[in-house]
Amino acid sequence: MTDVTSIGRPPWSRAEMAAALPEFERLYAARPIRHNVGGMRFPHMFAAWFMARRLAPPLIVESGVYKGQGTWLLEQACPDAKIVALDPDLSQRIYRSEKAVYSERDFSEYDWSDEPTGSALAFFDDHQNAFSRLQLCKWFGFRDVIFEDNYPPSQGDCYSLKQAFAGAGFAPAGGRRPGAGLVRKALRSIERASGFTPQFVRSAIPPNVHDAAALRRNLEIYHEFPPVFQTDKTRWGDDWTEPNYLTPAPLLEPPAGVEHPVAWGEAASYTWICYARLAG
Repeated sequence: MTDVTSIGRPPWSRAEMAAALPEFERLYAARPIRHNVGGMRFPHMFAAWFMARRLAPPLIVESGVYKGQGTWLLEQACPDAKIVALDPDLSQRIYRSEKAVYSERDFSEYDWSDEPTGSALAFFDDHQNAFSRLQLCKWFGFRDVIFEDNYPPSQGDCYSLKQAFAGAGFAPAGGRRPGAGLVRKALRSIERASGFTPQFVRSAIPPNVHDAAALRRNLEIYHEFPPVFQTDKTRWGDDWTEPNYLTPAPLLEPPAGVEHPVAWGEAASYTWICYARLAG
């Protein structure tokens, strides 16, 4: 079982990423939500903006809206794109787009039959099983996909592509603690009572090699967008050099943090955001 950070070649270079930083820093200074705690911050905002702008899709599907910072960002990256913004609880929005089409339906339940999914971008920031989401994308005809929540092995609250490539599986919160079976039963009762669809059930995934094999068969590109800076500690407080945290080389080295104080200050919020392109 081995982790990977890249398969194939993304349609951009490291030099182009680094060159876009000054423009993004000016944009980020104008963000509508100054302290987006619980949502995307500088490393992933930059990555999402850069990749969406380079892909320039006519349609962007944003699954997971939260306060709306991501919707604003995608509008800036692709001002001519139609945005369909999905979230089971839209009441948390602070920024509300006049252009986006909002829905509380899940990605799996939305009618995509009249949408140009083959040239669209699906952007997932919904903390759901990324492997299952990718299967749905293939079924609905989406090829270009970004996963904001691409947690490394043993971390995070959902099964990520990074975990799948590592063969690590996924254990929901409490899954390794005594009494976890009772916890899971209680959570399932709540989920049923809430009317949640099965996509919102965070089931345990045992360690395996077949998920990684399936990803390799079906992906043309898998690209973990590099962090702007790599700090000594991850967002969980452990050493970033641990084997679980295989990471692309950062775009900038720490001494440059003086020149990029916001990027440096929010560097530890990075969680291996990735771009995946399904084979045609």
